[in-house]
Amino acid sequence: MRQIMETQKRIEEARHELNEAFLRRDETNSYYEKSVRLDKLIEEYLERTGQLSALA
Repeated sequence: MRQIMETQKRIEEARHELNEAFLRRDETNSYYEKSVRLDKLIEEYLERTGQLSALA
């Protein structure tokens, strides 16, 4: 359960960074990297909660 909560916190941090990058109009490459990081964290969260297999 602790790992899930930590992953949720990392997702919120990554989402915040992505939003800030968008508002700053960061370079496309930088924005893309932040977006990919968020995607991976969400995938990790879904795997940990068992929801990824339900989506497939």
